[in-house]
Amino acid sequence: MRRENRPRVSLTNSTSKHRINVTRITDTEMAMADRYLFILYSLPSEPSRIRVAAWRAMKKLGALNVQQSLWMLPRYPGVDQEIAQIAETIESDGGSVSIVVGEFVYGKEDIIAKFNQEREQEYTELLSYCQSFHEEIRTETEKKNFTFSELEENEEEFNKLTGWFKKIKKRDCFNSHVGKTAAKEIEKCKSELQEFAQKIYEQHVSNKVR
Repeated sequence: MRRENRPRVSLTNSTSKHRINVTRITDTEMAMADRYLFILYSLPSEPSRIRVAAWRAMKKLGALNVQQSLWMLPRYPGVDQEIAQIAETIESDGGSVSIVVGEFVYGKEDIIAKFNQEREQEYTELLSYCQSFHEEIRTETEKKNFTFSELEENEEEFNKLTGWFKKIKKRDCFNSHVGKTAAKEIEKCKSELQEFAQKIYEQHVSNKVR
């Protein structure tokens, strides 16, 4: 008989006076403990912006929305401080927060699959923008549009892609296989940008000696 996905609770915490008083553990201990944070919060129905803000904050951490206001995520390094900041904001907006630290005794694989599915969706969207970057560099190279303004524009786009990748990678706690593909695409974008910059420089030098 299949048992429900029930976490074994090791410690329950509530954010009293905007503080999460959970036990601190080292990175090595955290990896060995395989702990998860379960965050349950309630907020006033109005204004809706505070609910949206809380939702966005949890998504940025890579938390999994188990139910409407119940989230979970691996207790990776530094996450306690970020959760504390979110909890403080929720409480200042008139809400309440409860936090549980636990580990799964069954159903962990299903949960990891759900985490990976969300990261894969994010990586896939990033890859589509990387493809657009490849096409832009190829088009401008064919047109020989070797100007500094064009370089700056592409450099700005590359920096956005890199920042986006780092954000996804930070919350990719289970190393989604699509993440490796995304890393290679980012490196390809970097190489293309460097080659494009080299062509612009060479043209600049060529114009100077004429």
